[in-house]
Amino acid sequence: MAKSTTITQSELVKIPFIDSKNLEGRVLTTLTFFEGGEWQMWFPSPSGLIRIKGEPAEADYFARMPEKDTDIYLDFLNFMTQRACWADAIYFIDGIRNDIHNLGASIEKFDLFYHRSSSDKRRRTEIRRFASTELEYIFGVCRSLFDLLQEVVAALWQKTVLFDKSIKKRELPKSFGRVVLHGEQLMTVEAIQAKFKVPAKLAAFYYRHGAFFQMLRQYRDNVVHSGKDFNSIFVTEKGFAISANVEPFASFGVWNEEHMLPNRLASLRPVIAYIITKTLAACEDFAQMIQKVIQFPYEIAPGFKLFIRGYHNHQLIAMKDVLTNCSWWETSPDNAGSS
Repeated sequence: MAKSTTITQSELVKIPFIDSKNLEGRVLTTLTFFEGGEWQMWFPSPSGLIRIKGEPAEADYFARMPEKDTDIYLDFLNFMTQRACWADAIYFIDGIRNDIHNLGASIEKFDLFYHRSSSDKRRRTEIRRFASTELEYIFGVCRSLFDLLQEVVAALWQKTVLFDKSIKKRELPKSFGRVVLHGEQLMTVEAIQAKFKVPAKLAAFYYRHGAFFQMLRQYRDNVVHSGKDFNSIFVTEKGFAISANVEPFASFGVWNEEHMLPNRLASLRPVIAYIITKTLAACEDFAQMIQKVIQFPYEIAPGFKLFIRGYHNHQLIAMKDVLTNCSWWETSPDNAGSS
């Protein structure tokens, strides 16, 4: 996380889009705005806030509508930035934001690997190792995202007021696994609620995502602690494939028989999209749920939304289509014309 800078309220009033009187100790995560067809980028200097000319390349910004079609909106990051960005939580929010950019870059790498396999078929064994280690990385990042999310929950829990004031709050664990698992067994909604004294809506949130988190943790641990790798990945003319019978992938429900190769090799691409989509869906679900549990102050930039600009956003945007169409790499517009 970048080093924070203290900006006085008298300086913040220079930015007409910020409700500087109602920050309530919260942190501003961006001073970049797109309004009226132009960029407004503010920079803290020894002489105060100054407006500079420029356009972001990989950054967050506030706007009423995205400036580009590839700029992403996520409920989670918008909510956290607008209403819940206290200093205790900001480090973990930034971690989630950074991991989202990293996941887009990982998907992009598979496209690069595919081009390599298409142009030099003699190196397919080497490229297979590229794909397996990158899939391992995606499992690890998605698993760690749940712990970052839990760090956010624990930080907010300590400093906010619940709607249900009859609940006497206890300090929450900072590990997602410690909340949803008892040993290796998933806990029920009732068990989570009783053990941690949380509202039913929060306990139900944990339960909804517990099984997916357990799957991520199990397969990530199999690689890190047991020395297993994803050795069932194959390199085909259409891209990377995996046997449709291999778990946990066979249980994802992402493949159509019509898109499989004759030997029941299925595209790895919707598997990757599924893992990332389910992880981001947990963050989105959290943003919707927590507003019904905890009382939050008003938005920092009323009438605006936070958008995310990144070099690899198009890959994250494409995931829905990849899942719908069971896509192989050869069907990607980015790969049109590749040999």
